Amino acid sequence: MFKQSDVEITKYNDYKYLIYTRVSSDKDSQKESVPNQIDICRYWLEQNHYEFNENAVLVDEDKSGTLFLERTAMQLILQKARNREIKMVLFKSIHRLARDLKDALEIKEVLLGHGVRVVTIEEGYDSYVEGKNDMKFEMFSMFAAQYPKSLSVSISSALAAKVRRGEHIGKIPYGYDRIDQKLVIKEDEANVIRQIYKWYNEEGFGFKKITHLLNKGVQQGEILPPRSGKAWQITSIQRIIKNPTFCGTFILNQYTTIKVDGRKKQIRNPEEKWIVFEDHHPAIVSKEDWKLANNKKKVNIKTKITPWNEFRGLLKCGKCGSNIVIIQSWNQKLDGTKTHWRYLKCSAYRRSGKSGCDNHVPIRYEEFRRFIVERLLETGQKVSLDFNNTLNNHSKQQVKQLENSIAKYQEKNEGLVDLYLDKLIDKVEFQVRRKEFEQQIKEAQDKLFLYKNEEVQEVSVKNIQQAFKTIEKKDQDLYHALKVIIDYITVNIDGSVDIKYNFDLNK
Repeated sequence: MFKQSDVEITKYNDYKYLIYTRVSSDKDSQKESVPNQIDICRYWLEQNHYEFNENAVLVDEDKSGTLFLERTAMQLILQKARNREIKMVLFKSIHRLARDLKDALEIKEVLLGHGVRVVTIEEGYDSYVEGKNDMKFEMFSMFAAQYPKSLSVSISSALAAKVRRGEHIGKIPYGYDRIDQKLVIKEDEANVIRQIYKWYNEEGFGFKKITHLLNKGVQQGEILPPRSGKAWQITSIQRIIKNPTFCGTFILNQYTTIKVDGRKKQIRNPEEKWIVFEDHHPAIVSKEDWKLANNKKKVNIKTKITPWNEFRGLLKCGKCGSNIVIIQSWNQKLDGTKTHWRYLKCSAYRRSGKSGCDNHVPIRYEEFRRFIVERLLETGQKVSLDFNNTLNNHSKQQVKQLENSIAKYQEKNEGLVDLYLDKLIDKVEFQVRRKEFEQQIKEAQDKLFLYKNEEVQEVSVKNIQQAFKTIEKKDQDLYHALKVIIDYITVNIDGSVDIKYNFDLNK
């Protein structure tokens, strides 16, 4: 303690605190609220005889109060509270703390649970004074949670009014520009849209052929590329065909944003909740052409994906790692008879042509199936079928590897939080990498459970023995037998294959 004007001032090092400020957008008016929040907190500190320390201020900029996990400054406060590094946290108001009742209560519980005093100035809440009386905090938190919902309704009404006036909201679609808030046709891009519909409706081309024609035209400088990326993809063509924007129709309230586990997620509303505006803007294609393209009875009769195959989920491209799919096509002769083909194709090459991957040497499905069956039969004859000892040795190795893998992924997952808080990685990379690690941990834990379960191992032995017997019956569906024996098959560009078994046959 030291005296200033005969008043005892608590030094910062004797009573460490943090001041939390947050703004939800980068507008100028919002930027000005940061110093306002700081001034209000500083005034409270001075009135209560605490030394002000500008280094104690933490700011979450351009962060919505409804997204708890994306607020790095708040996560840092909670981390310091858990480490017992602070004694108090100041907020201008509960609106700055959180606008979700669950998050506000969770933040408060973490802070109070680690002995941190919570003060929200505008509401006059001070946990040191209130003690266990949470009614005031809960009441104001509930009001704060209701605010973004009321604001959302107001914003939705304002957006609907704009659309009724013919204005466009949202991302500008391919083929259009936005001038004076209204869509106008951008002719060079619109010609690409018209060509896609012409190929699809008049020529009967499928999505794959249209994609190849577009990418060929891009390479020759005759067709514009998509706005993002250098190559057209099948999924882009599918979206263009299905999007009613290109026939002048605008649909409002087609999607809703909800909050799941502290993050926003977009879901599709049922059609009865859609607000449809016909002739909202200039059409690139006629409504008749759009309806013809979206007629469910109209299908691509030239090429289609086989609805099933015995190797589904087992085949991977040796170059890009994408799935290998089975494509079916046929040709009708003059006498009316049809010749059918089924062949292997890299899914990335199928979607984007050479822009996605290289084309594999032609492999007929029947020839591939015959080769794999013969190879499995040879393998089964060469190795010892004492699977009890073989799998027992293999299981011990797998258990050790899986336990090490789980520990490694958990360590990496925990380290991501520090990288994110230190701003060494951005939000998108944090979310993607964390999802990958969590998925890898789950898969490893599932496998570990199976390897440690003796009853499961006994069943696995019997299943493997039965699967090899099934392979000998070449004429029946071998899908389940293949799944038991094979983990995955890598199909290389030159047509060679590598089989990864679900067990180690060399033991």
